[in-house]
Amino acid sequence: MTCRTAARSRPKTAVMTQVLTIHAFVSTRRDPRRRRAAIAMAGAALAILLAWTHARADEPEPAVKLVSAALADTGKVFADPTQTRAEATARLRELIDHYVDLPRVGQDSLGAHWRRATPEQQAAFVALFERFLANGYSGSVAKLGGLRFGTPTVTERAGRATGVKVEVTTSDGGVYPVLFAVACGDDGSCRVSDVVAGPISMSRLLGDDFGAFLRANDGRFDALLAALDKRVAATAR
Repeated sequence: MTCRTAARSRPKTAVMTQVLTIHAFVSTRRDPRRRRAAIAMAGAALAILLAWTHARADEPEPAVKLVSAALADTGKVFADPTQTRAEATARLRELIDHYVDLPRVGQDSLGAHWRRATPEQQAAFVALFERFLANGYSGSVAKLGGLRFGTPTVTERAGRATGVKVEVTTSDGGVYPVLFAVACGDDGSCRVSDVVAGPISMSRLLGDDFGAFLRANDGRFDALLAALDKRVAATAR
C-alpha cells in the first residue's frame, strides 16, 4: 500500500490529528514554549472538531424526525376523547397539509390520468383528496385511540427518498410494521409520499380504486371529482 493510499484509508479524525500535530511541531521546533502552546491549541481544535462531529452524529435523520413528529401529533388527535368528529377532521387536515406531500400522493395514485387532467382539475382533486383522507381517518378516532408507536428507524435510502419503519401496537396487543416513504428536498424539508402497512400501499390501493372508476367512466376526470365530492360529503356526517 502506498503512502497516498494509506492516507486515504485513515479515518478523518486520525488524519486531522496528524496534520495538526505535524503543523505544531514544524512551526515551533526551535521554541519549546511556543511548541507546547501550539500543541495545546491543536488539541483544543481537535476537541472542538470531535464535539461537532459527535453532535452531528446525534442529530436525528430528517426523515426520522419528520415521522416522529407526525406520529406524536397524530397520536394527540387520536388520544383526545372529548373532541367532536368535526374537530378531529379539522385537526387531521392540518396534519395532512403539514406532513404529507398531497400532490405527490395524488400523482402516484392517479398515474397517467393525472397527466391528462388540467391544472384546474388537479388542484380540485388535491383539495378533495385532502378532505377525503381527513374525513375517513377522523371516523376511526375512537377505534384507534389505543395505538402505540415504536421508535422510527431508517430501512432504506434511494436518492432523495428514505424508508422509515415504525412498529405500531394496537389496543389488543397486535404489532404491525408500517413503512413511511419520505421524500426530502434540497432545502432539507421532508414530506411523507406514501404509507405501506404490510402488503398494502396507500398510493397503490387508492390508485386501484381511482383507476377502476376512471376506466368505468371513460377516463372522465370530472366524473371522478363529482364522485369524490359526493363521498366527502357523505363521510362528513
